[in-house]
Amino acid sequence: MTRRDFVAALLAAFGTGGCRCLPFAEETLSDIRRRYERELLENVVPFWERHSVDSEFGGFLTCLDRNGAAYDTFKHLWMQWREVYMFAALWNAGYRERRYVGLAEHGFRFLWRHGRNPDGSYHYMLDRKGEVLSDADGGQEVFTESFAAIGCAELYRATGDARYRDEALSAYAVYRRKTAGGSGKYDLLAYPMIELNVAQTMRRAFGGYEREIEGCIRRIRRFAHPGSGIMFERAPKAGGFELDTQFGRFVNPGHALEGLSFIMHWLEERPDPELRRFALAETRIMGEFGWDGEEGGIWYFKDALGKPMSRHEYFLKAWWPQTEAASAMLQAYALSRDGYYLDFFRRIDDFAWRNLCDREAGEWFAYAPVAGRALHDYKGSRFKGFFHLPRYLLNCIQTIRRIESSVA
Repeated sequence: MTRRDFVAALLAAFGTGGCRCLPFAEETLSDIRRRYERELLENVVPFWERHSVDSEFGGFLTCLDRNGAAYDTFKHLWMQWREVYMFAALWNAGYRERRYVGLAEHGFRFLWRHGRNPDGSYHYMLDRKGEVLSDADGGQEVFTESFAAIGCAELYRATGDARYRDEALSAYAVYRRKTAGGSGKYDLLAYPMIELNVAQTMRRAFGGYEREIEGCIRRIRRFAHPGSGIMFERAPKAGGFELDTQFGRFVNPGHALEGLSFIMHWLEERPDPELRRFALAETRIMGEFGWDGEEGGIWYFKDALGKPMSRHEYFLKAWWPQTEAASAMLQAYALSRDGYYLDFFRRIDDFAWRNLCDREAGEWFAYAPVAGRALHDYKGSRFKGFFHLPRYLLNCIQTIRRIESSVA
């Protein structure tokens, strides 16, 4: 397939765009900030404080039903370390509740005691008491140390305790070692995207890391197709893009927008006109490509050419692509003051808050209803924990504060 054929097919796959939903009543940005802060501090954080902390064995229970009861007691280390990170990040963001640091340290103690290997790597999954259940999961275990690194770096920022600094440095080194080169035919967008977040968190804690951040950004840009701007999840190590297989055409809009959000964080610190143009253009392209123009919301997965997908969850509207897309659009608005991005943010905000926010039991559902039918009503799972949702709320609060301060 030629580049011209690909772009033509891609435009056909985009559809007509647009959205039938209306945004919240004409809120100002300050109104939105206050709404987000109430949601964070009065709904989301209290839910996890009440239901997630395992006071008997340590660590956290994260497989929680709608009302917060645990329906499974295994301890997936992604979720454990992300919860450590989030509680410490709240303190570092200025929400000076001493218990937040205490909860982060509570999680660290369990993970240090039960999850760590002698070489500095971490197990993938433990039972409630800390016995090892699994060290592998089809390659996904590679990310465990990335979450350990950001959790420990935020704890160091909160406490100044050198043991957290040392463990952050150790975990980051392990993650880089695990993801260097790699086997197989493809490079994966997830590797540099996740590392960019780690390197930026390390920079906030320790200073430096400019070279690592800029290296990650170069690697992320390699996944953007030069003709269409679509950011692929995989790209052949030999170069170019593979458009004749489902595997090569696989697109994860939430991942792409998450990575672009991290790039725009860097642009707030280090302005770069060319990188700014790239980030803003890609945010627009990936937002439009990921958006369901009929029902609203960001799709979970898409085929770049709109062809059938073998991943059956592609049609779902999961919580985290909505939160990552909203964060990216708001950051793009802060960076550009282009009303297009603010309007897109409002679109996603409206969809997510109408379809995912649980006003009765607290927290948010994992998936929006499909054809009017809810798929699940749980609040936590193996992959949904105290991370994407509160991080999005906090990021948007901070972004709006920057906008407000710039026009004051």
